[in-house]
Amino acid sequence: MFIIEKPYASELLVDTILENDWYVLDNKSLRDAGIEEGAFEIMPSEVAKDYYLKQEYPMIYSNSENAISWVTENLPQSNLASYINFFKDKIVFRELLQKIYPDFYFKAIDLDDMKKLKPEDIKYPAVIKPAFGFLSFGVHTVSDQSEWANVIVSIEKEMKRAEAMYPEDVINSSKYIIEEYIPGDEYAIDAYYDRNGNPVILNIFQHPLMNESDVRDRIYLTSAEIMIRYMAKFDLLLKQIGEIKDVRNFPFHAEVRVTDDGKIIPIEINPMRFAGWCTTDIAKYAWGINVYEYFYRQINPNWNEILSDVDSKIYYFSMAEVPSDVSRDEIQGFDYDKYLANYSNVVELRRIHFKQNPLFAVIFGYTNDKSEIDRILQLNTRDFIL
Repeated sequence: MFIIEKPYASELLVDTILENDWYVLDNKSLRDAGIEEGAFEIMPSEVAKDYYLKQEYPMIYSNSENAISWVTENLPQSNLASYINFFKDKIVFRELLQKIYPDFYFKAIDLDDMKKLKPEDIKYPAVIKPAFGFLSFGVHTVSDQSEWANVIVSIEKEMKRAEAMYPEDVINSSKYIIEEYIPGDEYAIDAYYDRNGNPVILNIFQHPLMNESDVRDRIYLTSAEIMIRYMAKFDLLLKQIGEIKDVRNFPFHAEVRVTDDGKIIPIEINPMRFAGWCTTDIAKYAWGINVYEYFYRQINPNWNEILSDVDSKIYYFSMAEVPSDVSRDEIQGFDYDKYLANYSNVVELRRIHFKQNPLFAVIFGYTNDKSEIDRILQLNTRDFIL
């Protein structure tokens, strides 16, 4: 079963469900989406609940973590709900990962205690983020004691804005985690654990950043070189993580850092979905695969064949974010043409309703010019606001 939720469902996802006659949960988001009545095979909530309560390893995919609420309310004792808690709560995740990373420094804390915390009691550099979060809301790198007070103020402002857009199962400002900063290159992985508990990797992205303080989701890259270099290494790590909870029939989006000496340390794992805002669709352009079909049909990509038959292009998806300090009421529009002039080979543009969402657009494209990637990283979306 698929659960369609806000904020965004792509045409590829909708078309894939329609073409395969897969069941979709009947919910408000689906009814509000304006999809032609009778197009989907609809599963009423009570029917879905009765069916999946009988499944030891329920198989459900959603385009958004907003769907977590339905699972926790209707299948609270299921293995699926247990997996969600393991991965979504960053504090629980770090505690269980101590079996693999016993020396990793982290501290769980609520907002009131964080305000009272003495800056000198923190191990720097550190990363602060909400235990339940999405995108980069409330995520900050703190280099030293002098930055502490300003960061706390920024977090409060960002979380107030985020909680107005997302349910508390997705973003919650009550609990935070302070953890050691992980140096190195950041990568993201779209994958699922199959019915036997084996990880199946569908995509690997490099997430370039401007500096240590940059936490934006501006651009993610994938290429044959990236896939070949990290496929086996990331697969081994995902096996270790999956074995902690015997995870099965579970799609996820993982983020990791690779240090200069080659050590791989997980940052977080987001449950029930691949890359957010349906940006996982980049696999269609880069590899010619449909990740939704691969998960639902339990297909393991033949990467030897796929990677032997692709070019050297660097494919990417890029997000044009609404600046957090700009009032949406003052925004009349966004100069998409001017902004897109910075991208050489755009294969798809998704315009986002920025009045209700934190993005102006999602752009899919490819390049062989690494200076283009640097230019995209340095773009200031404020310069294109009307």
